[in-house]
Amino acid sequence: MASFKSYQPVKRSSHSTVKVGDYLYMWGGSGSGVDYDVMEVYHLPTGAWDQKPTTGTPPPGTWAYSIIAIGKDIYYFGGSGVGGYRNSLHCFNVDSLKWRELSPSSDRGPMKKARCRMISANFDSEDYLIIIGGSGSSSINTPKQPNAQYSADGRCNEIHYYRISSGQ
Repeated sequence: MASFKSYQPVKRSSHSTVKVGDYLYMWGGSGSGVDYDVMEVYHLPTGAWDQKPTTGTPPPGTWAYSIIAIGKDIYYFGGSGVGGYRNSLHCFNVDSLKWRELSPSSDRGPMKKARCRMISANFDSEDYLIIIGGSGSSSINTPKQPNAQYSADGRCNEIHYYRISSGQ
């Protein structure tokens, strides 16, 4: 069993937390003193917090992102950070504590946005991430998905699928 030290997590908002096994993983958010190269981990059976240094390149959207866990991988999409809204997709492995960026091969990827939702689905023996809605830049240069609706204030009802095994 991993040893945990007495530690209090950084105060933050607009972050997300996901459960993998007996642990909660918390990263990013908006707040004073947030370290984006560290994953904060809460051990449910003991109630203890710990900080885990990470490697690789974390997502640039550091708050209001979408998150979901599949097995030992945690997927992060979009969000907002320095420079505005994002549409990057990253994966964090809880065993290696390493980030990697995933590159969807679609010409019509999701618009740069925050506050969208992501779910996982398995059909035809394939795992998919499904990215739904959100709000972002309503700029004229934002790629639009056919048949999706976009409001003047940047909200949308886009739906995008990402097949994990093929990266599409």
